[in-house]
Amino acid sequence: MIVTTPKKIPPMEEIGDEIYKIILPQPFYAPNNIYLFVDNDGLTLIDSGYIESVPMLQASLKTRGFSLRDIKNIIYTHNHLDHISSSLVLKSYAPKAVYYGYRAMQDGVGNYLDSMRLFEQATEDLFTVAFGDPEQLNKIISESRSGWENFYSKFDKTKKGDPILRIDKAIDHNDSLEIGDRLFRFIYTPGHNLYHITPVIQESGAYFSGDLIIANLTAIYSEMDGSLGDYHFTLSKLLEEPIKRLLPAHGHEIEDPMRTITLVKKTLSILEKGVIRRLKESPSDLLNLMEAAIGKKVHNGGHLPTALGLIYSIIKKLVLEGLIEIEKRDNGYEVFHLKG
Repeated sequence: MIVTTPKKIPPMEEIGDEIYKIILPQPFYAPNNIYLFVDNDGLTLIDSGYIESVPMLQASLKTRGFSLRDIKNIIYTHNHLDHISSSLVLKSYAPKAVYYGYRAMQDGVGNYLDSMRLFEQATEDLFTVAFGDPEQLNKIISESRSGWENFYSKFDKTKKGDPILRIDKAIDHNDSLEIGDRLFRFIYTPGHNLYHITPVIQESGAYFSGDLIIANLTAIYSEMDGSLGDYHFTLSKLLEEPIKRLLPAHGHEIEDPMRTITLVKKTLSILEKGVIRRLKESPSDLLNLMEAAIGKKVHNGGHLPTALGLIYSIIKKLVLEGLIEIEKRDNGYEVFHLKG
């Protein structure tokens, strides 16, 4: 990958408590918030963005007199490609950087490209469950494959990339580590993702929540690497924390953390009741249940797998509770019936 200056440079702006933020656009989802700290010997980052965003990250750092080589520490909230895939090439441009992540993540992921191919297949399996119309299914799978090929091609074009995910310092739940000039505490916060952690600066009460909560909403990938049960547990755990600032990886800072976390828990309950109510009226499939609960707008902007995964996680919970049964068709398509 040739690292060049983009046409529009995202600013590296200070947002209080000696925290900086860079908003990196990406081709398939909402822009990523990269949080930074200026230390005596360089920079500490929380997440580093999509592989294609490296030039924008470099250009933004340059506006404050820094370069990629000034990056000394990178803390990863989790291993989704819009947060961590840039690390596959940053190892060459920031050779002294130390990478931090959840202990199980490195061994669990291994070859990052191979792990993303499994993720791609899981996405297609979810589409197969949801779309009963073969023509519509083929169209959505073709679009999905095109997006994934674009990602793989970005790595193939670089001569400095390494597909093996590297974690130098493994993190466990409730670890406290001095990184750069600050003391961080880490909370293991699964639900959105199996390896998700939340870095905390206890001195300021700043919690960097990754993808746990995005603009009062949630993202659970269900069949891929998320868990509705874990997510409920994580939200309850966060409600016990002395959170003063909740800084997500997408969107604006959460203004009222406790109220928002409580609202997300209530929203999940409302969605569950909505699924039951609609199945009382008639059997339905995943696509129609998702559109009734969230709306058709999610078909645009890369949100479709997230929305389907969220509703499917609710359906599986209700199946385990004996409230719903699944009618499986030969092609993988599923229709859901309310028991009784």
